[in-house]
Amino acid sequence: MSAREQTLPLPQQTVHVIDCRWLLALYLVIPLSLLVVFTDAWLFEGGMVYQRIPTQPEDWPFWTVIFGLPHIIASLITMADREYLNHYRRSLLWPMLLFAGIASAGYLGPQPVSYNLLFVFLGFYTIYHVLAQQLGLTLMMMGVPPCRSYRLWKWLSIIAGMAIYMNVYGERFLGNIWLGDISLYTLLTYSAALVGAALVVLAIRLTPRSRHRIGVWYLWGNVALILSTLLIQEVGYALFVILIPRIIHDVTAYMVYVTHDRNRNGEAPVNGLYQLASFTRLSPVILLPLMSVGIAYLLTSYQHYVLVSILVLTVSFLHYYFEGFIWRGGNPHRRYVTFRR
Repeated sequence: MSAREQTLPLPQQTVHVIDCRWLLALYLVIPLSLLVVFTDAWLFEGGMVYQRIPTQPEDWPFWTVIFGLPHIIASLITMADREYLNHYRRSLLWPMLLFAGIASAGYLGPQPVSYNLLFVFLGFYTIYHVLAQQLGLTLMMMGVPPCRSYRLWKWLSIIAGMAIYMNVYGERFLGNIWLGDISLYTLLTYSAALVGAALVVLAIRLTPRSRHRIGVWYLWGNVALILSTLLIQEVGYALFVILIPRIIHDVTAYMVYVTHDRNRNGEAPVNGLYQLASFTRLSPVILLPLMSVGIAYLLTSYQHYVLVSILVLTVSFLHYYFEGFIWRGGNPHRRYVTFRR
């Protein structure tokens, strides 16, 4: 989800808004994670947490069912609407075919090069998508237009995020790569640390520009997101490196989708899936997570089939693509979501 504008004219029946204080509260996962990690590392020498968690998040069976894929499915569920399909079909058809081709080439092309390139593309697009959502919300909460310092801050954040992502997953998918006498992953760590310092300097410059106090808090929350994950990665708790941004990103997205669906389908369901599930009389607050987690579980259960893996990647890339514009002015999604600072 990406958002810059705060408000647009809303339908008369729209009554549900997103309180930005709840979005900010999600960043409490950062100090809580730091407390757990350093308490375990220093006081218990890894005995309470480190020795009980997997080295890779995906090694937990429920991880991909709870994080990542469900919120992608939830965004697609908002599209199960005739008006929306008519509005977006020209915008989504060719990207969908392109992403299907990229995913297919990654699995069916010459190996291992094709799969390695797919891993790098997926990693960068995922990091860009996750951070673009949070940084776009920062700009909206600050109540200012993007300036040169903000753009630099955004792209340096993405570069640092990609370096951290590669340190978590790179050796597993690409192997240990050496550049002369130094490991690629060591070089990425040093680079991320330098970029992290630059992010602090840029955040200091951006702070006085904010028109709203909550924008300042959200700005520094995203700086803390990068710095804390870099620090935790160095301590060796990779699970928390991925857990922190996943909780912030996915829950934020669900708050937007649920609010949208409550407003869009409040008087009577117009979304095709909500119409099918209308017999349950469940609110989107419950129904949307149930449907998205259920579909994600089904897809995950059959992801050992190449065609299913290609499908999952295709819808993931498509989600990353359309989330970049559907919440902006002029699109029907944006009419049903507004934020309160």
